[in-house]
Amino acid sequence: MAPPRPPRSIVLCYGGRWKRYLDRRFRGRLDVRSGIYLAGPGVGVTLVAGPGAPHSAVVVEELAALGVRRFVIVGLAGSLQPRLRAGEIVVCEKALRDEGTSYHYAPPSRFAYPDAKLASALRRVLERSGIPYDSGASWTIDAIYRETVAEVRRYRARGILTVEMEASAVFTVARALGRAAAALFVISDHLDERGWEPKFHDARPSLRRALDLAVEALRR
Repeated sequence: MAPPRPPRSIVLCYGGRWKRYLDRRFRGRLDVRSGIYLAGPGVGVTLVAGPGAPHSAVVVEELAALGVRRFVIVGLAGSLQPRLRAGEIVVCEKALRDEGTSYHYAPPSRFAYPDAKLASALRRVLERSGIPYDSGASWTIDAIYRETVAEVRRYRARGILTVEMEASAVFTVARALGRAAAALFVISDHLDERGWEPKFHDARPSLRRALDLAVEALRR
């Protein structure tokens, strides 16, 4: 069989909570061979099988080999800053490389960076839509049960806004393959010295709105 021909731009979504929504949102537009929902001319949406950098790297590698040129993460992130509450949207400006996957694609460095034009396109769509958002750095870590109090304090003091599991790897893998990548996060929980405060239910409407915004940015 000839390989599938996916759209040139793909939104990456994470977690089983998306499946039912995407089936309803893009009814009849799932390409079963590639697992990509056709969201519009040249734009698709796909579910990454699991969280974390390795899963994301595999998906980016395979879709890039099939011709995809642009990737946008739409996912949940924890807040490290008290001002960021559940449901708020954040454009990732850079991602701290505290995962292992990206080091197989690029020499060691502190941060990985999104494609500047793609990140700018996300900001423009948010501004045109009149949706408040923040932008800044994220902390990408694979070991979610080893986020220490000392790290949280240090990164909060340095102005890092969010914590998640994929951005630095997706940025680095895409750049190594000559592709563009960016990330749009929705705050779903809060992390500080007192513990973890989950607010996933409150994030759901904003997460769906972020998906539509990412698709619009890629269409443009």
